[in-house]
Amino acid sequence: MSEQRRARNPDRCAPIEKASPTRWSASGPGDRIASARDVAIYFREDCRTLRDSLQLEMVVAQYYLRIRDVRTTGGVPVGDVVGGSVVAELEREADSLSHAILRGLAHLGAGEAAKRSAEAVTRLTEQAIGLPQQFADVCKASALGAWRTRASGLDSEYALFADFEHPHGPRHAIALFVEPRGRGIVKHIGLLGAMSELDPGEPFHPKALEPVAISHAAVLIRDLLESSYGPLAAETDDFRVLIASARARTLRVSRLSEPPAATPSCRPTRRRW
Repeated sequence: MSEQRRARNPDRCAPIEKASPTRWSASGPGDRIASARDVAIYFREDCRTLRDSLQLEMVVAQYYLRIRDVRTTGGVPVGDVVGGSVVAELEREADSLSHAILRGLAHLGAGEAAKRSAEAVTRLTEQAIGLPQQFADVCKASALGAWRTRASGLDSEYALFADFEHPHGPRHAIALFVEPRGRGIVKHIGLLGAMSELDPGEPFHPKALEPVAISHAAVLIRDLLESSYGPLAAETDDFRVLIASARARTLRVSRLSEPPAATPSCRPTRRRW
């Protein structure tokens, strides 16, 4: 099988390199491995050594996009079929790692893949299969605060930032740089270390920005992603869009009131992805 990416802007840089086979498939030299079992095996191996839920969600989002866009050599979309088979293979393992991966697929994916993953999660939970300690908070990131700034005098051109944190994981931020086309189009998207971890003198430190109520930030992020990448992020191959979309769906207040009354305390380390 082959896969065809879909993106509204063909000039937009894709974050995933074109895959090459890690071993020859049974069908002949140069062909890609198309077995759902093989995909599930590599999926699990790529997640096994990750250190926290944010890393897991990043890997799950990338796998989901590749599975979603799978097509036959004749160009027929078969992402739903392949996705369903991969979900079945993961569930068949019936262990905590597959449980965490399936939770990620249900949270970040869409359509049949998300539906089947959620059903598999229910069955694994009923079997009392838990989650690995490092992934115990997968899909449970909560909002710490949101801020915006204007890049120019144009009312619809601005940058929007929102900080999040998993209960047992690192803080991180979603950054959207918006240009004034239509109702606003995302020009750049970033998955960064938390804005509150920037040095106070930096231009995007929360103290230099305008606070945004978290509920309003959720609506802004949702509407901007939909206008830029289509419903359910169907027109993107950027895993950061899926994570941002999931954050917008689950935004909730964690440590700050609405609007934020204070800047979260800074941490000594800064992370960038």
